[in-house]
Amino acid sequence: MKTILGSGQLGIAVMEVLLKANPHEEIALVNRTGKLDGTIPVNVKLIAADVTNKIDMESIARKSDVIFSCTDVPYQSWAKFYPATASALAHALDNTNARLVFADNMYSYGNVLGNTMHEDLPHQAQTRKGLIRASVINTLLKSGNEFSKRVAFVKAADFIGLRIYKGIFGTDFLDRIYNKKMVLLSGKIELPHTFTYINDFAQAIVNVGSAVDAFGQLWHAPNATAISIDKWIHLFQLCTGEKVEIRLLPKFVVRMAGIFNSLIREFYELAYQFEYPYLVDHSKYTNRFGDHSTSPSVIVKETVQWYKKTKSIK
Repeated sequence: MKTILGSGQLGIAVMEVLLKANPHEEIALVNRTGKLDGTIPVNVKLIAADVTNKIDMESIARKSDVIFSCTDVPYQSWAKFYPATASALAHALDNTNARLVFADNMYSYGNVLGNTMHEDLPHQAQTRKGLIRASVINTLLKSGNEFSKRVAFVKAADFIGLRIYKGIFGTDFLDRIYNKKMVLLSGKIELPHTFTYINDFAQAIVNVGSAVDAFGQLWHAPNATAISIDKWIHLFQLCTGEKVEIRLLPKFVVRMAGIFNSLIREFYELAYQFEYPYLVDHSKYTNRFGDHSTSPSVIVKETVQWYKKTKSIK
């Protein structure tokens, strides 16, 4: 059985990729409540479990051939959630034969000053969230334990696409476009910035999970061509037919706002990503699995179509 931890944007995308390949695939979809908005196929079981609980994770792993970890919690919860999740998964793997594909991001590399990120870089982040992510890699992939040979990490750059509710081009961005409100940004929007289409990320996670020789390694999912933030915005303007008004906030303003808002404070820690080019190399993945990355124009088109459908916009 294939098991997906997390029923958010990525977990659902991974489920869709699996079902597209095999509509009768036996899948367990795990979240904390055992509940989900909407319907799922009868061959997908919805299971309530706590991914930070060792007993729960061992029970899940005993029934699973491959586990896809696609969990997501607010930034403010990372310090407790991810170390506990890594510890629970390490316990589960150590006591079963399950394999694990862990969905990750680029934070563990830290500020590379605009250099291209690749899989051989050291995980030397100095930010709070980067250190948390690096510790998860150390626990699951770099521990030297036997189970590490059954672990693979797949990293994505910033998310873009369907069901993205936070981030630069999440639903708040589209809400502002269609409600003719100012879009507030910070950093140098003229610099190239890598984004990962969530459907490409899900496909990469499934592909890695299906290849025995891909484990014990770290992979970068294939990404859209790196273009600047302002060029992305231009594509959204063309696709929506709406003019996007932008206001660039000085960094000190964002920092001051973070004093009063914990989420803004968490985003401020990542400001370096928008002060230099943000470039990711995914050639290792494409050399092994091929390049199925989606172009920026198609990403924007599919994102806007999804948004308009959910908001009933014609």
